[in-house]
Amino acid sequence: MNQESAIVKVEEMNGFKAHQRISGQDVEASPPQIYAGTVSSVWSDGTAIIIWDAGFTFSAENHLVQNGRVDLHHVRPLNS
Repeated sequence: MNQESAIVKVEEMNGFKAHQRISGQDVEASPPQIYAGTVSSVWSDGTAIIIWDAGFTFSAENHLVQNGRVDLHHVRPLNS
């Protein structure tokens, strides 16, 4: 029987950590849209909770956020 590992909050994953500024691209929008935000927390399943800046749309939330978290493959670090 295959047991799944518990998903836990981690300090860092794939170069992402809490309080880091990121951008996320909604490729399902036409034309694709880019949104900025700040990582709130990172999780062991390769997702993060993101606090998005003003202007983040309901449509983008539907495309990028699942179960309250965003897959890290959809975001990239912003340069300071």
